[in-house]
Amino acid sequence: MKKKRLLCLGLSMIMILSATACGGATGASSAANADAPAAEDAAGEAAVPAESGEPDAEAVGAAEQTDASAVENAGEEIPESDISVKWDDSRIFLGTSLGNFSTVTTYEVKGYEDVPFIKASDYLDVILEGKEKISIQDGVMTIAVNETTGTIDAAADTITIENPGKFRALGVVSGGIIDRPEYNTITPSVKNQSAETAGTSLTISLKDYHMPVIAYDGDILMPFLALQNTFGNVAMKNELTYNGKDYFNIIEANNFQLSKPDEAKDSVYIKTLFSGPFSTLSKASQDYADYNYYSVCLLLDIAFGHKEEKNVTTFDEYFTRINAKKALCSTDPAQSMTAEFLLFNYLFDTAHDSLTGVMTVVGNTPIDEKTVNDVADQIKSSEAGKELFEEEQEEQTRENDGSVDAILGALLEKGLNVPDIAPIIIWSNYMKANTPEGYGEQRLDISGDTAVIYFTHFMDNILKRKPSYYMDGIKEGDAEEDNFAFFYNCFEEIKEHEEVKNVVINLCNNGGGSAGGLVNILGFLSEDGEVTFTDKDMVTGSYREEKYHVDTNLDGVADDQDGFGGQYDFYIMCSGSSYSCGTALPYLAQQSGTAKIIGTYPGGGDCVLGTFVDAYGHCAAFSGMLKIGRETESGFVSDEKATTLDYDMLPSLLDVHLVPWYDADGIAEAVHRYQSGETAADYSEEEAEQARGILEMLLETMNASGEQASEPAAAQ
Repeated sequence: MKKKRLLCLGLSMIMILSATACGGATGASSAANADAPAAEDAAGEAAVPAESGEPDAEAVGAAEQTDASAVENAGEEIPESDISVKWDDSRIFLGTSLGNFSTVTTYEVKGYEDVPFIKASDYLDVILEGKEKISIQDGVMTIAVNETTGTIDAAADTITIENPGKFRALGVVSGGIIDRPEYNTITPSVKNQSAETAGTSLTISLKDYHMPVIAYDGDILMPFLALQNTFGNVAMKNELTYNGKDYFNIIEANNFQLSKPDEAKDSVYIKTLFSGPFSTLSKASQDYADYNYYSVCLLLDIAFGHKEEKNVTTFDEYFTRINAKKALCSTDPAQSMTAEFLLFNYLFDTAHDSLTGVMTVVGNTPIDEKTVNDVADQIKSSEAGKELFEEEQEEQTRENDGSVDAILGALLEKGLNVPDIAPIIIWSNYMKANTPEGYGEQRLDISGDTAVIYFTHFMDNILKRKPSYYMDGIKEGDAEEDNFAFFYNCFEEIKEHEEVKNVVINLCNNGGGSAGGLVNILGFLSEDGEVTFTDKDMVTGSYREEKYHVDTNLDGVADDQDGFGGQYDFYIMCSGSSYSCGTALPYLAQQSGTAKIIGTYPGGGDCVLGTFVDAYGHCAAFSGMLKIGRETESGFVSDEKATTLDYDMLPSLLDVHLVPWYDADGIAEAVHRYQSGETAADYSEEEAEQARGILEMLLETMNASGEQASEPAAAQ
């Protein structure tokens, strides 16, 4: 799926942290722009000790050696004699078919061993699908697409994108959450005008990332990840990895491995991806390892949506501060992956941030305890890194099975603290453990005058479902893949029950999903099908109010006959497991006045999902460049903790087992209590005592499960 259309992977994707907590399993903070270019002082200040602690001498020495080697080449004119063709028939598989590919030439450049260089025009033609117009004069390439331009200046080693939002897509605003190919049941509002504040352009100095920009053969030659982590990153199409010969969609392959591990074992695509020329290497060259490091810095400097909250100026400075740079620059992919595990699963600490793919295109070095200990010791030697660990635990003998669980187990023995997102994971596991048998992933229940709509994922299949609902109406099975079809069917049934006055949207076990699904549901809740979606582009600083209309009655007319607000009183029921879209829906509905919020506070997740691929093919998800929230007089406020409760069904965590999370009758009673003037549930002492006993038993079970999960498990 396009990550622009996802607000989260869903908590089920966090396959690592769940074992830690409870034994389970995308203005002011613009990343880089003309006034504050990405990695502004990265090269000069990379090894300067941070105020929070002095990096150890060995780590600083390695970092300085890496920088010195790279700086020697960066920014200097590269003679044509240093450039040669590595492969004249490299294939780019943008999708997952081995029969559908583009052919490009891969070049090698002296001083950048194993680093793939390709022509900018070749890469741009693939990701922009030939919709761009390219011209080049005096070593400056201009790319025109979607009513905006980008430039690559070989002499200055810079990339500038005039309007990154428009470069990504045209919509009701620049790079809107729903773009033109997705207009179907969702269309731009005619009744209400979308608006956006002016944003800054994006200028990136590739010198800061030690990546040369070479005028060559009437084109521009660049390292592959210099192109993918700038243009591809902004376009939200940074999904490819290089295996020493060809370029594969590693994100699609990784998602398939996660969702269908048994089938993935026999996947020809995945086998081909991981059997390229790099697979025979025992380790990477230092040039390639440095390329990996700076490409990671480049990607995150541009797109990470929580830089300000994490006190990150540039990621080169950040990695140096926490003594992670040496591991990330290691020629051993296992060391780099261990550091990435800490980065995404602990340092970023939201359920949007997680290392999800651990297979590597460079050799197949197993993760052993020594590797993990070395990385942990490096990071623990800095003041900033020390905060991640408690006192060192007693070491135990552990099998080296090469899995992520081996990393986790060894880090736990090193005293790694439980991450800040543990409550989210506990909530998720609690909700899943207590789901009634046979309850399903979506359902409609009616209790007297109250209908309860329950679903576990936000889904939108509009790009996949052919023909559209207007051509071939909603069919059996559509509801299982698309929230619009599910809600349409629900309201068709609800309309048959004249006694229903209240409709509750139950998100108690919903980890998020598609932004298209979110907008569709908001359309059903509104009085006239109109939806307002507010967010901030963290790359440009532009604040946007996106206005859409949802044709909820599917009559092909966007009019006031759409939506069910006014016909029913709407309530949204949340838990700590209501994440990402599950946090955005109650927030946006409350802001528009279309629903009351009951249950307890949602779990968070304010950024659209970002996609991470490093030079080794490791995959991760992170909090990306679009943040949901609202501009106020005091500044931008994200939706993370902005929702307030109209009726608190969980006045104490000890009462968690008393809340009727899955009981339609109990939910209806809560609605009635709110309507009678109550603002919070009041459980009897006898009920509370019983609940505490059940909760203690549950926690004991979860702790026991967690201890078992920390033991080695088969690689996922």
